[in-house]
Amino acid sequence: MANMAAPGDSEDDVLDFRKLERELAAAVEADHKYQRENDAKFRAIKQQVGSYDEFRDIVMASHLRPLEKKDNLQNMDVKQPWNVHATTQADRENTAQQQIKQDEEKLPRNGHEFARDWKRYCKTTPDKYKFIKKIGGEQLANIFKNEISFGLLGEILTALNNSYVQEDSGFVYQVLDSLTKVGRFELSVDFLSSKESQAVKELLEKLTNDLTDSSEIEQINTRLDALKKLYKIS
Repeated sequence: MANMAAPGDSEDDVLDFRKLERELAAAVEADHKYQRENDAKFRAIKQQVGSYDEFRDIVMASHLRPLEKKDNLQNMDVKQPWNVHATTQADRENTAQQQIKQDEEKLPRNGHEFARDWKRYCKTTPDKYKFIKKIGGEQLANIFKNEISFGLLGEILTALNNSYVQEDSGFVYQVLDSLTKVGRFELSVDFLSSKESQAVKELLEKLTNDLTDSSEIEQINTRLDALKKLYKIS
């Protein structure tokens, strides 16, 4: 019976058990939600999440449970994402990837930006060679007109030598020539390691062999000899 009343009881004294059940169920659910979200907060803190958005996503997704073997995905009528917050995270990751792609397409304007992009995007020697080729020798001279960061000259020279191909001889020659015009070039050459010095020596030898069919061979040989002196190659 939903209602129970004794003879003589007023209408206000009658207990509505169904209403009490609903209120009790709501109170239990609220308590479960509080405990669930509270546990999620402690998990997020323990995981040392990197941002408030990540912390919030973990708490708001605390109501989700992992799938079990007995769950049948074929019989589920999924009309919307299971976790809206996960979808939002995926959107943020996609936006981040698009931003990275846009950053990769931008040319650095100074030595700081070059060093940042060099470290961030150029993980392999072919990546470094492609990056240098995209910028070009003239722009490299402008980027490092004040000074070239310590160690970068050697890394650039090594990348050029390791990925050198004959058809790029003119480009490589231009880069080597332009680098001699950057700030503190002579000091950077002094700090080249033995391997880096060997790399630029091999590179100049390759250019000497590959540029011999040029109509301006005498001028090029003169300039190559001058480069050897500037790079302190005996």
